[in-house]
Amino acid sequence: MDLRTHINVERLSHAYVVEGEREAGLAALRELVESFGIATKANPDYHEYEYDALLIEHAQGLRREQGMYGAEGAKKIFIVAFNAIFHEAQNALLKTLEEPTEHTHFFFLVRSSEILLPTVRSRMQIIRSQPLIRSTEQNGDAGTAFLHATLSERMNMIEPMTKAKTDNKPKAKEDMRNFLELLEQALYRAPKGAVGDAAFTDALRDVITAKRYLSDRSPSLKLLLEHLALTVPRAS
Repeated sequence: MDLRTHINVERLSHAYVVEGEREAGLAALRELVESFGIATKANPDYHEYEYDALLIEHAQGLRREQGMYGAEGAKKIFIVAFNAIFHEAQNALLKTLEEPTEHTHFFFLVRSSEILLPTVRSRMQIIRSQPLIRSTEQNGDAGTAFLHATLSERMNMIEPMTKAKTDNKPKAKEDMRNFLELLEQALYRAPKGAVGDAAFTDALRDVITAKRYLSDRSPSLKLLLEHLALTVPRAS
């Protein structure tokens, strides 16, 4: 992932949301910042945070820190990676984005910008520098397989996510987010005639709703996935 072709340092915006996997995304963002001539180590004006869920206290902390001017007028850089963000945190973050401090720039790294409220997304530039999910060759087309599977087969497919233990919940949420992206794409590609357009439209709406519920504080992966297993129409 090379972000230098997407972002111009001469016209740097206050906030960006970058879609991508965390490890590769953070490496690309550090490389980008260093290409600006800004050190990412031993620099009080460079801030990097990683969260599973960005909470309201994190958003309030960002607001306080961005209000402090950089040393000798230098740019202040915030890189914030997270998997989920709750509505109250988004509302707190919105205040920061609406009242930017001069020379302060945010780079939010997420798997999909769809987890953000439209009002928050509208205050950011969205950078889609790579597919949100791994290619079919790497990941297997789980979405298409799910569409063609029987109910029993679907339950077996989702079991690793629905029965994840507490320590594995963050990974299960990430796996579910990837799966929902694949399923959404498969539904768009699926032939509609066999079961009718309305059934697929309803299924797409349910998938998008499930993606949004993943941003809640304690989403029930089991309830969301089992609902999809039962209601998504089976492709012939």
